[in-house]
Amino acid sequence: MQYLYSGLLLVITLLWQNKATADSASLRFCYEDKPLLPFYNGHGDLPAPQPGAAIEHLQAVAKATNIELVLIRQPWLRCLAQLEANQVDALVAEYASERDYYMQAPRRPDGQPDESLAMSSFSLCLTYHQQGLLPEKLSQQREFALARPLGYRPLPMPGPHIEVSADSISHALELVSSGRVDATTVLCELNGITVEPAELLLRPLQIYPTPVYHSVGYLMFSKAFYQQNPDLAVRIWQQVAQQRDTNRYLDYLQQPQQ
Repeated sequence: MQYLYSGLLLVITLLWQNKATADSASLRFCYEDKPLLPFYNGHGDLPAPQPGAAIEHLQAVAKATNIELVLIRQPWLRCLAQLEANQVDALVAEYASERDYYMQAPRRPDGQPDESLAMSSFSLCLTYHQQGLLPEKLSQQREFALARPLGYRPLPMPGPHIEVSADSISHALELVSSGRVDATTVLCELNGITVEPAELLLRPLQIYPTPVYHSVGYLMFSKAFYQQNPDLAVRIWQQVAQQRDTNRYLDYLQQPQQ
């Protein structure tokens, strides 16, 4: 009887310890230190008072899963490097097979990324000056100049082009507005809904209607975090889906960048 009691006590103790570990778990999330509306807002190391739809989304997930969300703002390439080094636990990124060795996406039983558990999906379109020659250049397959923020991966384009580096999305829009480049990419569809960022309404710009790129953003875990917390990772992904609110993202698209 004494052995049975001791065994039950040990099981209860282990269960309590596991619950305490889960209850005290934290998630170090890394994201850009520049605005990328509607996902992230504000500049610098600290979250903005209105931090962006992706951050509010994750805050709701953290509350539902009872974890501490630690927000870390850094240049995007540094976030990727720190996830690879297991110095941060998570970031939001699209799936790419070459990243499999250091980041973990939610998977379907067939091994493919599970879009039902994604943070969001979106499409990008080209935006150009209202008096610009982009439509003509595209129709004639002439080379055009495209502004893209530093650290962003090259995207397939509908014609020959040269890329010009910009410091941020706002800087890229300034380059187009001033006529120094022909175009840049902007969000034109979010979770299946056609959208137009508020910033375009303040500039002499318009959107070329055909999307040039579609992407799905997943909450990606570092390999170390996923291996140490597989059950928690699954619960977090499930809450990402349950806490997804497209209106949260749409509201931020109507706000100026801070």
